[in-house]
Amino acid sequence: MIQFIQRPDNPEIPPPYKFPGITIMSFQLPAKLANLQHLCNEMLNIGSLADRGFEYRAFTDFVDMEIVTYPKMMFDEEPFSGWGYASQQEIYFRFYVWKFNLFGGLLFPELFPEFFFPFMFVDNPWSMTSGRNVIGFPKVMAKFDPTPALGLDPLRFTVSAMVMKAHSPQTMLDWAPIVEIEPGATAQAKTPQGGWPWAGLGAEAEAALAKEFSDPYLVANLQTLLDDLPSLYTTVQLKQFRDLPTNACFQAVVNTPFMPENVQIPKLLPPVTITVHKYASLDIPGSLGFAAGQPLHPSLQYQVSLDMSMSHGENIFING
Repeated sequence: MIQFIQRPDNPEIPPPYKFPGITIMSFQLPAKLANLQHLCNEMLNIGSLADRGFEYRAFTDFVDMEIVTYPKMMFDEEPFSGWGYASQQEIYFRFYVWKFNLFGGLLFPELFPEFFFPFMFVDNPWSMTSGRNVIGFPKVMAKFDPTPALGLDPLRFTVSAMVMKAHSPQTMLDWAPIVEIEPGATAQAKTPQGGWPWAGLGAEAEAALAKEFSDPYLVANLQTLLDDLPSLYTTVQLKQFRDLPTNACFQAVVNTPFMPENVQIPKLLPPVTITVHKYASLDIPGSLGFAAGQPLHPSLQYQVSLDMSMSHGENIFING
């Protein structure tokens, strides 16, 4: 196989990485299961079932929007481990997906679910490039105003990205707010159940599984997960690159494992409302299934601090 030509000015740095001392603000937002499944079908269940040998299914009616502060993003393999480190702010929307493997014409679920990140935004160009080109995360550049920080009360900040508000020859790509967080009315706080990133799973997810799949095996798996949380979790993403001059591309489904360590006890955040805007070039609300441009009240909101590391990923299916 041809080896990648690594220039010192090329930000495509491969895993493994270490992320010590990160802080996360997590907000659980309503979603529509049908919309989440459409994203799975569009970006994970590519090609034919017979060729890939698996199928991903969404199983909750919520997504987690999280704002992450990375004081240090460290490259953890030579020669990059001697280069230095980076820092960044990040916001993403993620939801749980369950992988079903095909055996003998039947689909059987994995033991634990995985995470799918259909929208990610960062303020570091190296992270954006490595995230997209190496791992397959759909990272886009963003601005945070002011810079998010734990301990703020009330919470108020805006995340902006470059968007096209309408599709027309007169539209210029420009910065616009995509997420706005404002102080909200005092509400009964919901205590997070379980450690990050599994907080929020519980009776609601069990009910959703029973309703959607009528599968006691999945419900039992979920209960096992909650009773004995895994020491790592896995993300699944679509990685693709266009070829020239045609619209052909390299296209693969990628698994990447993450290891949370020193996870602190989650703490409640002050009440907020979250408004997610819709544009012609970026429709997060329509993709996830909630109202655009209207204040949303998170059903769960908490903050947590931890260390995290990321291992090498793998292509679990290459299309074509």
